[in-house]
Amino acid sequence: MRHELKYLIPLEALDSLRQYVAWHTGRDLNARDDGRYTVRSVYFDTSRGAMYRAKKEGERRRMKVRVRGYNTILPADTVTLELKRKESSTAWKRKARMPLGEAEDWLTGLRDLPETDDVDAANTFRYFVLRRSLKPAVLVAYEREPFVGLHDPTLRVTFDTGLRGRFTSRLSRLGAEAPVPVLSRHFILEVKFDHHFPGWLRPELARLGAQRRALSKYVMTLDACARATHGRRASFAGGRQLRPGLLQTSF
Repeated sequence: MRHELKYLIPLEALDSLRQYVAWHTGRDLNARDDGRYTVRSVYFDTSRGAMYRAKKEGERRRMKVRVRGYNTILPADTVTLELKRKESSTAWKRKARMPLGEAEDWLTGLRDLPETDDVDAANTFRYFVLRRSLKPAVLVAYEREPFVGLHDPTLRVTFDTGLRGRFTSRLSRLGAEAPVPVLSRHFILEVKFDHHFPGWLRPELARLGAQRRALSKYVMTLDACARATHGRRASFAGGRQLRPGLLQTSF
């Protein structure tokens, strides 16, 4: 069982919070020399936005279906297929890794199962996509600066900046540009742990007046793309789609 808490923090607090967190944590060895890496995710949804609406309507039990890659993504690069179940602030994940180009062909039935590190998780992902008739909906990208716990190896504290995205109906667009800005004056602080929230972080969050928020990068990005394209918020109310064909397009 893993806990994930999110906070929306003004950008002007980034430097001071980074310095404070760095005193209590170590750096993630997967980060680039600048201490960050780019996270790219294509989120899947139904034609009527069932997962979008579940978050908007505050359902406690939700599912995220996404394919994630890091930094520059090419068709031959390995990506992660993720099924993520959430209940309030608690999350469970099932993941399988395979090349991006092979993943798209496999999900559309053009090839057999590619080599992967978890066959059962991969098949579960494909079963869920096919059973729910899920399609790619939006590309979400951001820069992540990760820190890891010194005494609690399960602790991760991450700063996510430059949240941006674009509509997409193709998984192969995972490495594409994401031109629509979502957050320009804030960043998202995520605190992930298995057992205990880090006590040393509480006073700094209190000093900043930071309150825990129910933030969804998928929902925020879909809303931003809708505003950029149509000048309005995304809406699936009453079964109406965001725009004709958005989530009905083929791979």
